[in-house]
Amino acid sequence: MKISNFYRILSFVFLLGLAASCDSDSEDPQQTTQTNPLPTPGDADGVLAAIKAKSNLPEGTPTVPGMPDILIDVANANFYSSGINSSLVNAGDVSINAFAMQNVNGTYVNNFTDITLGINEGQANDWNVSGGNGFDGFSHTTSKPMPGVVRFQTSVSDQIALGGDVTLSIQNVPSNVDNILWVISDGREVVTKEARSTSMTFSASEISGLRATSQGIVQVAAYNSESQTFGGKKIYFINETVDSKFVELN
Repeated sequence: MKISNFYRILSFVFLLGLAASCDSDSEDPQQTTQTNPLPTPGDADGVLAAIKAKSNLPEGTPTVPGMPDILIDVANANFYSSGINSSLVNAGDVSINAFAMQNVNGTYVNNFTDITLGINEGQANDWNVSGGNGFDGFSHTTSKPMPGVVRFQTSVSDQIALGGDVTLSIQNVPSNVDNILWVISDGREVVTKEARSTSMTFSASEISGLRATSQGIVQVAAYNSESQTFGGKKIYFINETVDSKFVELN
């Protein structure tokens, strides 16, 4: 599977003010936003994703005692006119776990005021779609439960040297996981690898296209997926947990 830009959706709106800044290494202002990488099934007519997103705040950000992790529920759904990466269409009303979603430029997203959507480790997710534009209405409860929360090892550095190999590692492979996506991004270019393991090494050549910046991001996404066909349309349901960390690439 590959990563599609259609599936990159902002997951922590309230972090925008913290993550956006002017890159002192560049003449142009740069805004870094945290987004969620998702697998892209090549035969999908629609993809519905339930995400438990974790973030480590940028260095220097005040912390809240007793809250080492920030966990937010995120959901998005895309319906395609003629297969993956074609134009997006409106498929009527969409909800996850009884929380209504909104259509923003063709992509369904949760209301950003709903920081919890009933997306919980070990539990299934309930999707409802009313239908439209060639898509039948349907209800579906995922047969696979949400994975456990994925967490980077504390050894993952805030500083990444682009001139050599880079290894990212996690504490463990969470339960209920089919595979794991590993990401390094400079805010413009994204390098992604996939393996169900507790570590991943990016070679110096693989990350050679990234630029030096103080606003880089590394991510790990543990997910499972399943599909069902409704009215001749193949719909994928993805359950995913993501850990993200702001880093300096130099």
